[in-house]
Amino acid sequence: MIEEQGTVIELRGKHIAAVLCEKSSFCKNCASMEACQVGTDNKSKVIEAHNSIGAQVGERVRLVTSTKNFLQSSFVLYMVPLIALLVGAVIGNLVGEKLEGVDPNLLSAILGTAFLAGSYMVIKVGSRAIPKENYMPRIVEIIPLDEHLPDDLKNGN
Repeated sequence: MIEEQGTVIELRGKHIAAVLCEKSSFCKNCASMEACQVGTDNKSKVIEAHNSIGAQVGERVRLVTSTKNFLQSSFVLYMVPLIALLVGAVIGNLVGEKLEGVDPNLLSAILGTAFLAGSYMVIKVGSRAIPKENYMPRIVEIIPLDEHLPDDLKNGN
């Protein structure tokens, strides 16, 4: 399980919340860290999460996503387009070698790029058919105010 903590900043619909989280050490190694919605201070990020427990704006919450969902999403977003690029390039090269007057390398590049772009369009259209709740993080707990305060403030200093 991958866990994050953040503050609910917006409710988007009945069971969706926008949560502002600090970038964690996990973010530093993420291949898509530049693609996530990073805050203006470049130290925070906004995450859409399934809000089945009814957290309200301003509450501190704990988010959880399964490693399985994270890996599946990463595979679809990164490996499927790469595989499509390679398949397109191989098909373009094979067809280019059989046709006279056509440069196999040029046809390979064109078909590889077309397959890559096509795979992104298929992913975009296909992801609309999957309910958001199936792959987005879930808010699992509202953190009491005193749990996330520094020790000095808990003791009244």
